[in-house]
Amino acid sequence: MISKYIIFLLTCLGLLLSPLNFATANELLVVAVQPVSKLLINVKNSAPANIISLNKSILSAEISGRVTNINAEAGDNVKKSKKLLSIDCSSYQLAKKQAVAALNVAKAQFNFATKQYKRNKLLVAKGTISRDLFEKAESNYLITVADIELKKAAIETANLAISRCNIFAPFSGQIIKRIIQKGQFVTTGSPLFEIIESNRIEVKTALSPNEVNEINNSLNLNFVANGIEATAKIRSIIAYIDEASRTQEVRLTLPSSSAFPAGLSGRLVWNSKEKKIPAEYIIRRASKLGIMIAEDIQEGVGTAKFHPLPNAQEGQAEIINLPADTFVITKNRFRVKDGQKIKIQ
Repeated sequence: MISKYIIFLLTCLGLLLSPLNFATANELLVVAVQPVSKLLINVKNSAPANIISLNKSILSAEISGRVTNINAEAGDNVKKSKKLLSIDCSSYQLAKKQAVAALNVAKAQFNFATKQYKRNKLLVAKGTISRDLFEKAESNYLITVADIELKKAAIETANLAISRCNIFAPFSGQIIKRIIQKGQFVTTGSPLFEIIESNRIEVKTALSPNEVNEINNSLNLNFVANGIEATAKIRSIIAYIDEASRTQEVRLTLPSSSAFPAGLSGRLVWNSKEKKIPAEYIIRRASKLGIMIAEDIQEGVGTAKFHPLPNAQEGQAEIINLPADTFVITKNRFRVKDGQKIKIQ
């Protein structure tokens, strides 16, 4: 009798819980899914890039003096070794004259000391003079030898200063700024001109390691700016990843016929060889970017799982290494949580 009563109670409890279970099943988040193979696309990628000159220099004064002549203006195209500016050289030319005169005096003293040294050397050998007198003559001789070298160095110093009275273009290029004025007194280190080597330019950009790998495998690589496009070729990839931006610097060359001025901003554009998942399906969970996929699907019910994409960047498509039949959650992907039970639409 008791057993029948227990069975009756369990049956009633089962009838009461059945609607609850049915309601719970109905409350599962409804999502739509697509196989990853149907979502992948070929992507044209791009990154900010700039045109830079291989040589951009500020020419400075190497001596002090007053500017007497200026032979170039901003915007002028100049050839290598063209004289750009002259500085008054009177004081350095006078210093050279003094150094030359001092050298002549030193040579005269050297001639006298040489004769005295040779004479005393013979006399000391005969015992006619003391050893002290000979050593004094020898010392005077060596002093005059050293003095001549010192006077020669003074002349070389004066010649070096005179050679710096004129400023020449270190390479063929364009003057982009004239900093000095005629008649102005300059000191060593005063800036005079800013010049760029306009016919030697490169493209400079910073890319993530993943993007570096992409451009290495890309068939089309172009620099685009102001509606003009030119084929670019990788010259060098700097083997260093910046700690702050996590990017590598890349340098690229352009055809010699390119008419891009140094300093121009544009974009480096390339076609990705591998297909990618569109950026619209990439979401953020905590501090990671990835996609939501559906697993363990049975009778239209499965489990949502967050699949991180370590190299993904905000707003950009990304390569994904998953089986082609993996189901990606497309509808309600922003609402669904990792590990949540879902109902497939």
